[in-house]
Amino acid sequence: MSSFTLMNWQDHFWTSLSAASALLVLISSVADRRRHKRTKLDQVGIMPWTGITVFSVLITVLASALAIKGL
Repeated sequence: MSSFTLMNWQDHFWTSLSAASALLVLISSVADRRRHKRTKLDQVGIMPWTGITVFSVLITVLASALAIKGL
């Protein structure tokens, strides 16, 4: 595999990872907002939406930086 093809694949990988994690940020933010506005306070749920949001924001920022840099 040539180095151009390998670099082109990596650019698409970081871009697609950034887009996928940004979508996860959006979904987890909406879910966390719904959890905070629930009417039945005893039914919390088991998903740690705040932690998922924080880690997906971190992944989005890192993947976006790597995609822009072209690494």
